[in-house]
Amino acid sequence: MFKKIVFYTKLGYKLIKKDVINNEDYRKEYNKVSTTYTHWLNEMGQFTDKIINPQYILKDKKLKILDFACGTGYISKSLLEKNIDCEITAVDYSDKMLEKLKNLKDSRIKVVHCDGIEFLKNTEEKYDIIYFGWALSYFNYKELFKLFKKVLNDGGMVGIITNVQGTLSGIEDIFMKVMYKNHEEVIKPMDIRFNLPSGKKGLTKWFNQYGFEKVEVEDGQVLVTFDKPEQLLKWLNKTGAAAGTACIFKDYDLIKDHLVEEIRKAKYKNGKYEINHRFAYGIFKLR
Repeated sequence: MFKKIVFYTKLGYKLIKKDVINNEDYRKEYNKVSTTYTHWLNEMGQFTDKIINPQYILKDKKLKILDFACGTGYISKSLLEKNIDCEITAVDYSDKMLEKLKNLKDSRIKVVHCDGIEFLKNTEEKYDIIYFGWALSYFNYKELFKLFKKVLNDGGMVGIITNVQGTLSGIEDIFMKVMYKNHEEVIKPMDIRFNLPSGKKGLTKWFNQYGFEKVEVEDGQVLVTFDKPEQLLKWLNKTGAAAGTACIFKDYDLIKDHLVEEIRKAKYKNGKYEINHRFAYGIFKLR
């Protein structure tokens, strides 16, 4: 009991002091993931496509589009393939992820390596549409949506897809157990719980608070199964679904076997090891 009290006290202290996984940690993690991120896109890209809806893309003028936290540029590339009359600014903090986009030779796109919040604070540009895929959990939505409002033209729109509460069910508990049992290996925790909306209703509520109205919003879930617990952990690492977790520990390689064992105990179902990805996506318009 005393050990638990000490562990959670130290953890709570670090959270209060904001000694947690930060933007630089996420940048390093996504640099590593950049070569394997296609695994995520192959599984989840079909849902990202739903926010690139031609129905909501005006065709009577040249559009200024911001692809925010663009990663390897899946959304930007899709927009360019649609031959839309547009000018795209693609921003991301991971230089390695951006390398996949910088190879694209197209005068309609400008690639910017920058912290997303700093970009929004400092840019003098105004955009017609912001696309934002799979990165809401890494930002404080209150700060972010204010800045989205700042850089959008009147009537501008945000197309977003994001993880929501209930995604990666059981994974947080697995990491907490391993952290407790190996507390001497813990450097700092990560905390994204308050950055995930509660489904499409929660996402709509967040946008409504900052002057946006719902145009369209849906939610969904994908289950991915594996024959072995090692494969599930590898999936989390190579897709970026658990980005930042390796930075919790002094030596992640020493911890992997402990994580695999907890996954073996917690995630076995109907002869497979299963993980869920729960998400919401939609289009929101500035009132």
